[in-house]
Amino acid sequence: MTAQFRGGVGDPTVRAPKAAAQIADRLRAQIVRGEIPPGEMLPSEKRMVVDLGVSRPTLREAFRILESEGLITVLTGARGGPQVRLPDLSVASRHIGLYLQTQGATLQDLMEAREEFEVCCVRLLALRCTREGLEELKACVEEQRRLWEAGIESGANFARWVALTGEWHDLIARHCGNKTLEAQAKSLSDVLAAHRSVSLQRKKDPDAYADMSYIPGVFADYERLIDMVAARDAAGAEKFWRAHLRRAAEVVYRNRDPHSPISLFG
Repeated sequence: MTAQFRGGVGDPTVRAPKAAAQIADRLRAQIVRGEIPPGEMLPSEKRMVVDLGVSRPTLREAFRILESEGLITVLTGARGGPQVRLPDLSVASRHIGLYLQTQGATLQDLMEAREEFEVCCVRLLALRCTREGLEELKACVEEQRRLWEAGIESGANFARWVALTGEWHDLIARHCGNKTLEAQAKSLSDVLAAHRSVSLQRKKDPDAYADMSYIPGVFADYERLIDMVAARDAAGAEKFWRAHLRRAAEVVYRNRDPHSPISLFG
């Protein structure tokens, strides 16, 4: 389907040099309100140029703005053109990461922030988690356990283990029942993942992560949290998870200087 775009010839608000930004504003509003659903194509460039009374370069600049925000994808080919997509939180995460790196934020900074956000999420998780959410948490732990039993000494398997721990933290935020906290926690998780990825790429000592004796304790903590959430023990879960996050931070700090500025982009 092709979207209906409101705004036409003679509209006094559509004027260069702000025309591109104003067109982007209007399209953005329609997308986030759900008036143009994900997957729908915008009208043809030729039609929009005529309807809006603007030049092709102006319209294409509006598209570039929306594409940079992750709200459209410009498809190529005979049936190509701008296609609407859901807002992508990773775009916001990248901007947050850029800001934090330019401000000299440290790894300790990130770990402290994660502790505060995530214990709030865990408290709400214990109060609101659905049966489906519990099943997803259990499945994540089971997959991690299978990977551990198969052996995670190789770099690829260890990287998969790290990815699964990130997924576990994302599930906590996703099922806590608060969209604002979920977005904040997910953005922070993305920033930490980016820093971790760059750190692993720069790692010079191949044995830096040889000590994996802590991993069975991680399983035990995950399973205990699931039991607390199932029992709706919000206060106990919050206290327990804060202690877990502090232990996890200590493991991280064995291999990385907590006071060094984060590096997210190589």
